[in-house]
Amino acid sequence: MRPYLLVILLISTGLSASNGDGPIGVRSASLGHASSCLSDVWSSRNNQGSLGFVRKTEIGAFYENRFLIKELTQSGFAMAAPIKKGTFGICYSSLGYKLYRESQTTLSYGMKLTETISAGIGIDYLTTKIADVYGQAQTFTGSVGITAKVLPQLVIASHIYNPFRAKITNYNHEKVPTIIKFGAQYLFSKKVCLLAEAEKTSAQNINVKAGIEYNPSSLIYLRAGASSFPTQAAFGIGINYNGLKIDLTSAYHNVLGFSPQIGLSYAFGKEKSKTEISESSEKL
Repeated sequence: MRPYLLVILLISTGLSASNGDGPIGVRSASLGHASSCLSDVWSSRNNQGSLGFVRKTEIGAFYENRFLIKELTQSGFAMAAPIKKGTFGICYSSLGYKLYRESQTTLSYGMKLTETISAGIGIDYLTTKIADVYGQAQTFTGSVGITAKVLPQLVIASHIYNPFRAKITNYNHEKVPTIIKFGAQYLFSKKVCLLAEAEKTSAQNINVKAGIEYNPSSLIYLRAGASSFPTQAAFGIGINYNGLKIDLTSAYHNVLGFSPQIGLSYAFGKEKSKTEISESSEKL
Protein backbone atom coordinates (compact mmCIF):
# COMPACT_ATOMS: atom_id res chain seq x y z
CA MET A 1 0.00 0.00 0.00
CA ARG A 2 1.35 3.42 -0.91
CA PRO A 3 1.90 5.45 2.31
CA TYR A 4 0.00 8.55 1.15
CA LEU A 5 -3.01 6.41 0.29
CA LEU A 6 -3.08 4.97 3.80
CA VAL A 7 -3.00 8.47 5.30
CA ILE A 8 -5.80 9.73 3.04
CA LEU A 9 -7.83 6.60 3.66
CA LEU A 10 -7.59 6.93 7.42
CA ILE A 11 -8.50 10.63 7.25
CA SER A 12 -11.44 10.12 4.90
CA THR A 13 -12.94 7.16 6.75
CA GLY A 14 -12.38 8.88 10.07
CA LEU A 15 -14.36 11.90 8.85
CA SER A 16 -17.23 9.76 7.60
CA ALA A 17 -17.98 7.55 10.60
CA SER A 18 -15.55 4.73 9.89
CA ASN A 19 -17.02 1.36 10.92
CA GLY A 20 -20.24 3.23 11.45
CA ASP A 21 -23.55 4.22 9.98
CA GLY A 22 -22.45 6.94 7.56
CA PRO A 23 -25.39 8.09 5.40
CA ILE A 24 -25.34 6.97 1.77
CA GLY A 25 -27.12 7.78 -1.48
CA VAL A 26 -26.55 10.49 -4.07
CA ARG A 27 -29.58 12.58 -3.10
CA SER A 28 -28.41 12.54 0.51
CA ALA A 29 -24.87 13.56 -0.51
CA SER A 30 -26.24 16.46 -2.58
CA LEU A 31 -27.97 17.79 0.54
CA GLY A 32 -24.91 17.63 2.79
CA HIS A 33 -26.16 14.24 4.05
CA ALA A 34 -28.98 15.94 5.98
CA SER A 35 -31.03 12.85 5.21
CA SER A 36 -32.83 11.60 8.33
CA CYS A 37 -36.16 13.16 7.22
CA LEU A 38 -36.02 11.91 3.64
CA SER A 39 -38.36 9.03 2.75
CA ASP A 40 -36.82 7.06 -0.10
CA VAL A 41 -35.09 3.76 -0.81
CA TRP A 42 -31.98 4.93 1.10
CA SER A 43 -34.03 5.27 4.29
CA SER A 44 -33.24 1.57 4.72
CA ARG A 45 -29.84 2.79 5.95
CA ASN A 46 -30.12 6.51 6.66
CA ASN A 47 -33.16 6.38 8.96
CA GLN A 48 -35.45 3.40 9.28
CA GLY A 49 -37.95 5.73 10.96
CA SER A 50 -38.66 7.29 7.56
CA LEU A 51 -38.94 3.91 5.83
CA GLY A 52 -42.56 3.47 6.88
CA PHE A 53 -43.56 6.39 4.64
CA VAL A 54 -42.11 4.66 1.56
CA ARG A 55 -45.12 3.13 -0.23
CA LYS A 56 -43.54 2.03 -3.50
CA THR A 57 -41.21 -0.86 -4.19
CA GLU A 58 -37.92 0.76 -5.17
CA ILE A 59 -34.38 -0.37 -5.93
CA GLY A 60 -31.29 1.81 -6.22
CA ALA A 61 -27.52 1.79 -6.62
CA PHE A 62 -24.75 4.37 -6.33
CA TYR A 63 -21.06 4.79 -7.06
CA GLU A 64 -18.69 7.32 -5.47
CA ASN A 65 -15.09 8.12 -6.42
CA ARG A 66 -14.02 9.72 -3.17
CA PHE A 67 -11.43 12.47 -3.69
CA LEU A 68 -10.89 11.10 -7.22
CA ILE A 69 -8.80 8.22 -5.84
CA LYS A 70 -9.80 4.77 -7.08
CA GLU A 71 -8.68 3.09 -3.85
CA LEU A 72 -11.33 5.13 -2.00
CA THR A 73 -14.22 4.00 -4.17
CA GLN A 74 -17.52 3.50 -2.40
CA SER A 75 -20.51 1.77 -3.92
CA GLY A 76 -23.71 0.12 -2.81
CA PHE A 77 -27.31 -0.79 -3.48
CA ALA A 78 -30.62 -0.73 -1.61
CA MET A 79 -34.17 -1.98 -1.91
CA ALA A 80 -37.39 -0.98 -0.17
CA ALA A 81 -40.54 -3.12 -0.40
CA PRO A 82 -43.88 -2.19 1.23
CA ILE A 83 -45.93 -5.02 2.68
CA LYS A 84 -49.31 -5.26 4.43
CA LYS A 85 -47.98 -3.51 7.51
CA GLY A 86 -44.89 -1.40 7.00
CA THR A 87 -41.92 -1.53 4.65
CA PHE A 88 -38.92 -3.84 4.56
CA GLY A 89 -35.54 -2.60 3.39
CA ILE A 90 -32.12 -4.02 2.65
CA CYS A 91 -28.93 -2.12 1.92
CA TYR A 92 -25.29 -2.96 1.23
CA SER A 93 -22.29 -0.65 0.86
CA SER A 94 -18.55 -1.15 0.48
CA LEU A 95 -15.63 1.29 0.81
CA GLY A 96 -11.99 0.76 -0.16
CA TYR A 97 -10.08 -1.78 -2.26
CA LYS A 98 -8.43 -5.19 -1.91
CA LEU A 99 -5.93 -4.14 0.79
CA TYR A 100 -8.41 -2.16 2.86
CA ARG A 101 -12.16 -2.61 2.76
CA GLU A 102 -15.11 -1.76 4.96
CA SER A 103 -18.56 -3.13 4.22
CA GLN A 104 -21.95 -2.84 5.85
CA THR A 105 -25.13 -4.83 5.28
CA THR A 106 -28.38 -3.52 6.78
CA LEU A 107 -31.72 -5.27 7.10
CA SER A 108 -34.44 -2.86 8.17
CA TYR A 109 -38.14 -2.46 8.82
CA GLY A 110 -40.26 0.68 9.19
CA MET A 111 -43.93 1.02 10.03
CA LYS A 112 -46.41 3.89 10.26
CA LEU A 113 -47.75 4.08 13.81
CA THR A 114 -50.24 6.76 12.76
CA GLU A 115 -50.81 8.70 9.55
CA THR A 116 -48.14 11.19 10.67
CA ILE A 117 -45.64 9.09 12.68
CA SER A 118 -43.40 6.27 11.52
CA ALA A 119 -40.83 4.24 13.47
CA GLY A 120 -38.27 1.69 12.38
CA ILE A 121 -35.38 -0.56 13.34
CA GLY A 122 -32.31 -1.88 11.54
CA ILE A 123 -29.85 -4.74 12.05
CA ASP A 124 -26.32 -4.16 10.70
CA TYR A 125 -23.48 -6.53 9.88
CA LEU A 126 -20.09 -4.79 9.64
CA THR A 127 -16.79 -6.08 8.33
CA THR A 128 -13.36 -4.46 8.19
CA LYS A 129 -10.41 -5.99 6.35
CA ILE A 130 -6.80 -4.77 6.30
CA ALA A 131 -4.71 -7.28 4.38
CA ASP A 132 -1.51 -8.64 6.01
CA VAL A 133 -1.77 -6.27 8.97
CA TYR A 134 -5.13 -6.38 10.71
CA GLY A 135 -6.79 -9.34 9.10
CA GLN A 136 -10.59 -9.27 9.13
CA ALA A 137 -13.03 -8.38 11.88
CA GLN A 138 -16.80 -8.36 11.94
CA THR A 139 -19.66 -7.56 14.28
CA PHE A 140 -23.41 -7.05 14.49
CA THR A 141 -25.13 -3.90 15.71
CA GLY A 142 -28.40 -2.06 15.15
CA SER A 143 -30.30 1.20 15.01
CA VAL A 144 -33.69 2.75 15.74
CA GLY A 145 -35.40 5.79 14.27
CA ILE A 146 -38.61 7.79 14.34
CA THR A 147 -40.02 10.36 11.93
CA ALA A 148 -43.03 12.62 12.49
CA LYS A 149 -44.95 14.92 10.16
CA VAL A 150 -45.86 17.46 12.84
CA LEU A 151 -47.31 19.93 10.32
CA PRO A 152 -48.13 19.66 6.61
CA GLN A 153 -44.96 21.65 5.92
CA LEU A 154 -42.74 20.36 8.76
CA VAL A 155 -41.12 16.95 9.30
CA ILE A 156 -38.82 16.08 12.21
CA ALA A 157 -36.79 12.92 12.75
CA SER A 158 -34.37 11.24 15.13
CA HIS A 159 -32.08 8.25 14.61
CA ILE A 160 -29.74 6.37 16.96
CA TYR A 161 -27.16 3.99 15.58
CA ASN A 162 -25.30 1.42 17.70
CA PRO A 163 -26.74 2.48 21.08
CA PHE A 164 -24.90 -0.33 22.93
CA ARG A 165 -21.41 0.38 21.51
CA ALA A 166 -20.74 -2.94 19.79
CA LYS A 167 -17.10 -4.05 19.81
CA ILE A 168 -15.61 -4.94 16.44
CA THR A 169 -12.35 -6.44 17.76
CA ASN A 170 -10.69 -7.33 21.05
CA TYR A 171 -7.52 -5.52 20.00
CA ASN A 172 -7.34 -2.24 21.88
CA HIS A 173 -11.07 -2.71 22.69
CA GLU A 174 -12.02 -1.13 19.37
CA LYS A 175 -15.71 -0.23 19.32
CA VAL A 176 -18.10 0.94 16.65
CA PRO A 177 -19.08 4.57 17.31
CA THR A 178 -22.55 5.47 18.53
CA ILE A 179 -24.24 8.05 16.29
CA ILE A 180 -27.22 10.22 17.25
CA LYS A 181 -29.01 12.38 14.68
CA PHE A 182 -31.79 14.97 14.93
CA GLY A 183 -33.20 16.40 11.71
CA ALA A 184 -35.91 18.68 10.35
CA GLN A 185 -37.39 19.30 6.91
CA TYR A 186 -39.48 22.34 6.00
CA LEU A 187 -41.48 22.66 2.78
CA PHE A 188 -41.57 26.29 1.70
CA SER A 189 -43.70 25.33 -1.31
CA LYS A 190 -44.32 22.37 -3.61
CA LYS A 191 -41.05 23.24 -5.34
CA VAL A 192 -38.65 24.10 -2.49
CA CYS A 193 -37.71 22.28 0.70
CA LEU A 194 -35.00 22.97 3.28
CA LEU A 195 -33.34 20.30 5.43
CA ALA A 196 -31.15 20.58 8.52
CA GLU A 197 -29.58 18.01 10.80
CA ALA A 198 -27.28 17.78 13.81
CA GLU A 199 -25.20 14.63 14.21
CA LYS A 200 -23.10 13.63 17.21
CA THR A 201 -20.91 10.55 17.40
CA SER A 202 -19.11 9.11 20.38
CA ALA A 203 -15.78 9.71 18.62
CA GLN A 204 -16.21 13.06 16.81
CA ASN A 205 -17.43 16.61 17.15
CA ILE A 206 -21.00 17.67 16.38
CA ASN A 207 -21.61 17.78 12.64
CA VAL A 208 -24.19 20.34 11.51
CA LYS A 209 -25.61 19.62 8.04
CA ALA A 210 -28.03 21.50 5.81
CA GLY A 211 -29.39 21.23 2.29
CA ILE A 212 -31.93 22.70 -0.08
CA GLU A 213 -33.82 21.00 -2.91
CA TYR A 214 -35.52 22.91 -5.73
CA ASN A 215 -37.92 21.23 -8.14
CA PRO A 216 -38.41 23.64 -11.09
CA SER A 217 -40.32 20.99 -13.06
CA SER A 218 -41.65 17.47 -12.60
CA LEU A 219 -38.51 16.17 -14.31
CA ILE A 220 -35.63 18.12 -12.72
CA TYR A 221 -34.37 18.51 -9.15
CA LEU A 222 -31.56 20.92 -8.20
CA ARG A 223 -29.81 20.41 -4.87
CA ALA A 224 -27.11 21.98 -2.71
CA GLY A 225 -25.81 21.19 0.75
CA ALA A 226 -23.01 21.62 3.26
CA SER A 227 -21.66 20.11 6.48
CA SER A 228 -19.45 21.45 9.27
CA PHE A 229 -17.41 18.34 10.22
CA PRO A 230 -15.84 17.75 7.87
CA THR A 231 -16.28 21.14 6.22
CA GLN A 232 -17.72 20.25 2.82
CA ALA A 233 -20.05 21.68 0.22
CA ALA A 234 -22.04 19.74 -2.36
CA PHE A 235 -24.08 20.41 -5.48
CA GLY A 236 -26.23 18.00 -7.43
CA ILE A 237 -28.95 17.42 -9.97
CA GLY A 238 -31.64 14.77 -10.18
CA ILE A 239 -33.83 13.58 -13.06
CA ASN A 240 -37.08 11.72 -12.37
CA TYR A 241 -38.79 10.24 -15.43
CA ASN A 242 -41.73 7.90 -14.79
CA GLY A 243 -40.13 6.43 -11.68
CA LEU A 244 -36.62 6.19 -13.12
CA LYS A 245 -34.28 8.47 -11.14
CA ILE A 246 -30.80 9.49 -12.21
CA ASP A 247 -28.82 11.52 -9.68
CA LEU A 248 -25.45 13.24 -10.01
CA THR A 249 -23.53 15.15 -7.37
CA SER A 250 -20.08 16.16 -6.21
CA ALA A 251 -18.95 17.12 -2.72
CA TYR A 252 -15.91 19.35 -2.24
CA HIS A 253 -13.47 19.15 0.69
CA ASN A 254 -11.17 22.16 0.92
CA VAL A 255 -8.09 19.94 1.50
CA LEU A 256 -8.84 16.61 -0.19
CA GLY A 257 -10.83 17.87 -3.18
CA PHE A 258 -13.84 16.56 -5.10
CA SER A 259 -15.90 13.40 -4.53
CA PRO A 260 -18.25 12.83 -7.48
CA GLN A 261 -21.15 10.38 -7.24
CA ILE A 262 -23.71 8.90 -9.58
CA GLY A 263 -26.87 7.05 -8.60
CA LEU A 264 -29.67 5.21 -10.34
CA SER A 265 -32.98 4.03 -8.88
CA TYR A 266 -36.36 2.88 -10.06
CA ALA A 267 -39.76 2.88 -8.31
CA PHE A 268 -42.20 0.24 -9.52
CA GLY A 269 -45.83 1.10 -10.22
CA LYS A 270 -48.06 3.53 -8.40
CA GLU A 271 -47.79 4.40 -4.75
CA LYS A 272 -49.75 1.91 -2.67
CA SER A 273 -51.83 2.88 0.31
CA LYS A 274 -52.06 0.59 3.33
CA THR A 275 -55.65 -0.29 2.33
CA GLU A 276 -54.64 -1.29 -1.20
CA ILE A 277 -51.84 -3.50 0.11
CA SER A 278 -54.23 -5.17 2.54
CA GLU A 279 -56.83 -5.83 -0.18
CA SER A 280 -54.15 -7.26 -2.47
CA SER A 281 -52.96 -9.60 0.28
CA GLU A 282 -56.51 -10.81 0.97
CA LYS A 283 -57.02 -11.71 -2.71
CA LEU A 284 -53.89 -13.82 -2.65
